[in-house]
Amino acid sequence: MIRLQEYQPGDVVLPAGEIGKGFCILEAGTLEVVRDGKVLSEIDVSGSIFGELSEILGLKRDANIVCKTTSKVRHVEEKITDIVEKNPKVAIKLIKTIGRRLYRMNRIAAKEIAGKENHALSETLGVNILVVDDKPNIVKQLSEIFQRSGWVVKSAADEASALRACEDSSFSAILISMALPNDSAVDLRRKLKTNHNVINTPVIGMIVKGDESAQKKALDSGFADCITKPFDPNKTEAVLYKVMGLDSSARYFKFIEDYLFFKLPPELSTFVIDDIKENMDNRIRNTINEGIVKLIIDVSTLEEVGEEAVEIVGEFAEKIEDMKLPMRGAIIATGDDADMWNNLDGCEDWVICEDLENAKEKLSMDPESEEEEEE
Repeated sequence: MIRLQEYQPGDVVLPAGEIGKGFCILEAGTLEVVRDGKVLSEIDVSGSIFGELSEILGLKRDANIVCKTTSKVRHVEEKITDIVEKNPKVAIKLIKTIGRRLYRMNRIAAKEIAGKENHALSETLGVNILVVDDKPNIVKQLSEIFQRSGWVVKSAADEASALRACEDSSFSAILISMALPNDSAVDLRRKLKTNHNVINTPVIGMIVKGDESAQKKALDSGFADCITKPFDPNKTEAVLYKVMGLDSSARYFKFIEDYLFFKLPPELSTFVIDDIKENMDNRIRNTINEGIVKLIIDVSTLEEVGEEAVEIVGEFAEKIEDMKLPMRGAIIATGDDADMWNNLDGCEDWVICEDLENAKEKLSMDPESEEEEEE
């Protein structure tokens, strides 16, 4: 039996709490799927099939189908098995309808999950570190180092508190002092590998510089790597980036809005210089891939503008120039010598700015209007 019925706004087309029979076809208008007073979705395409899952699954409907606008609905009040036997093409249409609905719901669910993950990422940048050491100063030093990358540090003073922490939370990396009492560092590492929250979490040993026996013990016991006390901030960060599989150049290069931001750290040790140079080519390729044509280099926090800084900026600019990339550049520099950066090959046409906002403003201007302003 098939009947055509007209509904007014607010009318319930299919009520929740009952097992349906057959299915419905929307002829005209807009309907809403409402559960617990919340609108889950709308049905507004003429020819849409709905209400079929109740009979197919043998379950009571868990939502009301309510009329949003004046609508016409065709009710097919016959068992679906009987309908399909008479007209197998109906089965194909039902399958396609359910498939589209599942696809749409999966897309919605994926967006919601991504939204939650992005929210968590904005809160902690996705990295939580557990430091297991009974020396408060060690925890403080590591917290200050990792704060530069926006990582969150939690601490545990002994094996028992570390195990409790891992029962409640997961971590991106776990640092364990090899000097824990009673040689418990190795035992703790073994126990952590039986905890489902941290079974795949890299574990790093903390050793005193020059203590080769402690380093050998850690690596032989399955520790991913070791860091040494006293901590070199850049080398410590580099080890963590490596074992966590993160891009270490994120410490220097970042995509912000529609430009690449490259900030030179205050201290340019040999290690830092090598790390930056190793990542230059990848960062330039990634910038091209992102379709970004604006670059801001910040040298304002350098403790001293030496040959190393000039070499790094110059090499970066030359690479861009050699690749004939249509990039516009700005350099954030202060002091009487700020204009000297324009003397570097590839930087002749870059603007010199006093801060980030000034650089963004300059790069947002049309190149021709910028030249007129300078004149």
